[in-house]
Amino acid sequence: MGGFFRQLVWWLPAGIALTDTVLSVLVVEGQSMWPTLNGEGRFWRDVVVVEKLTYKWQHKYQRGDVAVLWAPDQPHQQLVKRIIAVEYDVVWDSEKNAPQKIPQAGLGGGRCWMEGDNPDASGDSRNVYGPVHLGLLEGRVTHVLWPPWRSGAVRRWYPHDRLIVEAGGSNGGPMGGRR
Repeated sequence: MGGFFRQLVWWLPAGIALTDTVLSVLVVEGQSMWPTLNGEGRFWRDVVVVEKLTYKWQHKYQRGDVAVLWAPDQPHQQLVKRIIAVEYDVVWDSEKNAPQKIPQAGLGGGRCWMEGDNPDASGDSRNVYGPVHLGLLEGRVTHVLWPPWRSGAVRRWYPHDRLIVEAGGSNGGPMGGRR
């Protein structure tokens, strides 16, 4: 039995480091990302893979990513939303019925515009948070693992018609083009 605990003491920190910085698994609750996630309604919750290297180490955030983020108003709650716009972009805010410029990176870092795929069931940048700080992003949802009939890659897309000005490059930037 002593060997088991020695192994546990050795591997536990490695496992924690791996799930904190590289890859983790998350159970998605709620209908804010329906039909992309939890497409089976209230009977099944999707279990997804969250890849973290791209955000935590490379700081590469792309429009269309389904991202896991820490709720700005509830620091112990994680949310799953889609990145619609990144810094320098101008997006159409359907709640205010006006354009919204995503602030550029400053001393505190950049921001992005996050929305759920199901607007009727989503508290997001449109109606609760406004532009979200990139430091709150935890990782990118890449695959659905469960239920088995929904397993596969999560598609990256965003509503192009909502962007008024799309900044150049995946991380934004001063270049922009009218859409």
